[in-house]
Amino acid sequence: MTLAEAKVGERVRVDGLRGASQADEAIRLGIAPGSEFTVLSKVNQGPVVVQGRVSQIAIGHQLARRIAVSRLA
Repeated sequence: MTLAEAKVGERVRVDGLRGASQADEAIRLGIAPGSEFTVLSKVNQGPVVVQGRVSQIAIGHQLARRIAVSRLA
C-alpha cells in the first residue's frame, strides 16, 4: 500500500521509497524507511498530512504515491 492509499487515522510505517529524486525529497522531509506516522488528513488528489513524533508534515500526492507503507496495529 502507498501513503496516498492510507486512511485518515491510520498509523503506518514507511517500508520503502520509489524513485531516486522522490526518495531524496522524502528523506529531506524526515520520511525514511522505518519511520512511523499517523495520517491526520487527506485531500483527494492533494496533500496527505501526517504526524510524526514531533512534527506534522504535508506531503504532496505525487510523493505520497511513491512511499510504500504498512499499517500498524
